[in-house]
Amino acid sequence: MRQKRYFRKGDIVVYTLLIVIFSILGVQITKFKASDAANAEVYVNNQLKYVYPLQSEERDIFVPTDIGGVNIKIKDKKIRVTTSNSPLKLNVKQGWIGQPGEVIIGVPDRLIIKVVGKTNERTDDVDFVIK
Repeated sequence: MRQKRYFRKGDIVVYTLLIVIFSILGVQITKFKASDAANAEVYVNNQLKYVYPLQSEERDIFVPTDIGGVNIKIKDKKIRVTTSNSPLKLNVKQGWIGQPGEVIIGVPDRLIIKVVGKTNERTDDVDFVIK
C-alpha cells in the first residue's frame, strides 16, 4: 500500500522560494527611515491657512471657520482639536495626532489638519516621464 504524500518536491521548492522572497522584503521594509513630524498644516475651506511648528511647549490656537471656529492645542509635538461648534464634534473625538501623514478632518467646519514631516529632497525634480 502506498503512503499518502502531502508535499511533492516541486511544492517544497515553491514554498522555500516564497519564504526567501518574503524574508528579503521584510528586511527591506525595516530599513525604511521614518521622518519626524515637523509642522501641522491647517486647511480651511480647502485652502492652506496656517502652518504651525509642532513643539514641546503647550500652545492654544483659535482657527475661525464658517460655523464659528475651533480651538487647537499643540503639546509634546502633537496636535489636537479641543473644541468645535460642529454638532457631532467628530474632529474633537479624533484625539492627538503626531506622525507624518496623520489627518484630522472636520466636515461641518470644513477643516483639515495634516501633520507633515521634514523633507530634504527637492520637490521640483522629475522622477520619470511616460510617453
